[in-house]
Amino acid sequence: AGLMDTKLLQQLRLLVGKPVAYRGYACRIIEVLDSENALVVRCESRPHVIQSNQFGEATRRVQQTHTLPLFDENETLNPVIGGWLG
Repeated sequence: AGLMDTKLLQQLRLLVGKPVAYRGYACRIIEVLDSENALVVRCESRPHVIQSNQFGEATRRVQQTHTLPLFDENETLNPVIGGWLG
């Protein structure tokens, strides 16, 4: 996995809470998983996903989240995330 340097980590942490477009949806960056070299985004404009409880009954609607890898197999920064960093 690509080594995340401190400067990149600081830049990514500044993105938390910012609205971004992902796959055509309005999303918000909610977390940086530095141990996993990943960024978590929550889609806010999609239909909510219905989450079932332990009995398999649909109880509450949750917004869909996506965990995006920061780097590809060549240890290059994910271009989507690079675009958000501007």
